[in-house]
Amino acid sequence: DLASKPRVACHGAGGEKFPMTAEFSVENLKTFVQNVLDGKVEAHMKSEDIPEQNAPVKVLVARNFNEIVDGSQDALVEFYAPWCGHCKSLAPIYDELAEKMEDEDVVIAKMDATANDVPPQFQVQGFPTLFWIPKGGAPRQYQGGRGLDDFVKYIAKESSDGLKGFNRAGKKQKKEL
Repeated sequence: DLASKPRVACHGAGGEKFPMTAEFSVENLKTFVQNVLDGKVEAHMKSEDIPEQNAPVKVLVARNFNEIVDGSQDALVEFYAPWCGHCKSLAPIYDELAEKMEDEDVVIAKMDATANDVPPQFQVQGFPTLFWIPKGGAPRQYQGGRGLDDFVKYIAKESSDGLKGFNRAGKKQKKEL
């Protein structure tokens, strides 16, 4: 009877979860703990399947988060819930923002935080929650307005290397003839 057996899991320093899958015994527990310490146990994570990326807004799941938000580019990440009214209102603005940023060195991404484990460095307590992650830097919660111009101005000002199509104030750059 599974309900009467102890369930064992370890938590890693980065918030990873390592459940013991073997039947509980002192010997299996010793082996499990040693394997976790030796890096031989794969962390468990709640994740949707990795989706095709065919839209300007990159879709993040727990399994592809670090591949897409890898520190090589600035990123704006929205953590949302599919049932959230504010998230639904933000969606067309966020899509338009991603289209405007397509030629820039910035990732515009979103993650369903109800269907995926959110990486531990992000404190998500309401929806939508947005984080700006500068290239090679630590994430910080975005506290600005939710209009298209608000996002463009913020990204233009905060971008690590500046934007090609916008000046630091978020005004469209005139193209040289």
